Amino acid sequence: MTGFPWFPIGHATARGTVGRLRAEGPGYQVLQDQASDRLILVLAADSRAGDGIPASTLASEFAEIEFGGRSFLALSTSRTDEPVPVLQWSKRFGLPTSADVKALGVAIADLRRRDPRAEIATALFVPQADICLPVRDVDKPEDMRQLASQVLLASSQAPSLEAGSIRGTNPWVSAQDVDFFLEALGIADASKPTAPEDFTLPGRPTLEAFFREYVIEPNSDLARYQALRVQLPNGILLYGPPGSGKTHAVDTLVAALRRPCFRLDLGEVGSPFIHQTTVSMRKAFEEAKRNAPSLLILEEIDAVASARGPMSHDHKVEELTEILRMVEAAAKNGVLVLATTNRREALDPAILRKGRFDHSVHIDYPTKEEVELALEGMLKDRPHDRLDLSETSRSLAGRPMSDAAWVVNEAARMTARAQQDRITEAFLQEALSRLQTSTQPTK
Repeated sequence: MTGFPWFPIGHATARGTVGRLRAEGPGYQVLQDQASDRLILVLAADSRAGDGIPASTLASEFAEIEFGGRSFLALSTSRTDEPVPVLQWSKRFGLPTSADVKALGVAIADLRRRDPRAEIATALFVPQADICLPVRDVDKPEDMRQLASQVLLASSQAPSLEAGSIRGTNPWVSAQDVDFFLEALGIADASKPTAPEDFTLPGRPTLEAFFREYVIEPNSDLARYQALRVQLPNGILLYGPPGSGKTHAVDTLVAALRRPCFRLDLGEVGSPFIHQTTVSMRKAFEEAKRNAPSLLILEEIDAVASARGPMSHDHKVEELTEILRMVEAAAKNGVLVLATTNRREALDPAILRKGRFDHSVHIDYPTKEEVELALEGMLKDRPHDRLDLSETSRSLAGRPMSDAAWVVNEAARMTARAQQDRITEAFLQEALSRLQTSTQPTK
């Protein structure tokens, strides 16, 4: 690079013997040590990086060397601790673990305190010394969200920086360390709790009010609730007919809470091997505990928590016992269990006692008023004419909420296909007509 000498192979330094050039950047080179499997980081003493070394680190890690009438600083490091620009970390090493993210976060936060002008993306992370060295000043505001996405997910742009979403792609990093890393980058609002008034569940006003009171509000003011020793719910059970919107309600709550989420479909987790279902449940709960505060979703809970009878097999009793143990310990471990079922009457009574599933909420097919509210919510972010939703709502009342979602999406699809920019009454009615035709029994 310009301004940096080419060290001849075989040249001996205080930190090793120069081998081939491995990487370079403004004011630094990373060289292979010809005599070992180690690397040598060489910095120009008068460079941005050389000037940015803290005095304590300089004294303990670097040696001064002379070459061509210039002063340089050299450090010997292992290949696993190879110095690398922050932006290129995941490209060089793959998805980071919690330990990697914590080390990077600490070094970045320290650099931002020492040198507020330094550009973070190009800063040289030196794991051997647990520091980030500045290589250039920032010339325009950095996109820290994009940088976080690149480091945490090896992607230029993640759809969401919420900890649960990140862990869905990179399960090797904990929710706490994700939040710590985002805070180190100055993304202060990434994990801010949702305010109760910001939580909406269109078409389900009663359920929305319940979630606000028992889940969203305690989460947004946790210190006050803990000071008053309020026992938060261990579990919440949503029950009702298929298609009534239970899963949608759970997904909306999960998105609002911005917590790591672990999902187990108990209707599919069954195994021909005795005890294997119990092992799967225990593993999911332990994972949720490690990433608390978190959510554990148990779908079709009746598949393993049905009422015991005289003919119950021992392994089925074991599965029920395991669920009871998990739920009873959930809140104290920072886990909220959300379960769904189409058959509440099939559940063992022990599941429904307070202290386990503290709340059971019935979700039925929507009324006309609920459908209308849901349609308004679904249309809110789609360009549309002024629509009279009264007749459409009446037609969809008492049907699965997914039918309403299908009608809105179909109306939007037909609008796009017709090369129009706004959903009209005609498109909405045509979509409703197609739904009614498709669901009529064949003769």
